[in-house]
Amino acid sequence: KIFDQYLRDFRLPTLEYSVEGRKLRYRWTNCVAGFDMPVRVHSPQSAVGSWLLYPTTEWKELKVKKGTTMVVIDENFYVETKKL
Repeated sequence: KIFDQYLRDFRLPTLEYSVEGRKLRYRWTNCVAGFDMPVRVHSPQSAVGSWLLYPTTEWKELKVKKGTTMVVIDENFYVETKKL
């Protein structure tokens, strides 16, 4: 599906996410059905460093460190982000 997205579709995948308390919810939108590319992210509020998220087109949840309000995608990934 990664090849279908980048070679056969004109849209740029968008990682939608929201942070509520210690819960990070995220998913891919603006992409082909079944798109599930992992992406490296970090949080400016965390000293942990970066980690991999494994988003799909369905919502997923992850417990994050208290005080996390946003995630930033590694600049080497050709995607967009949208905080909800």
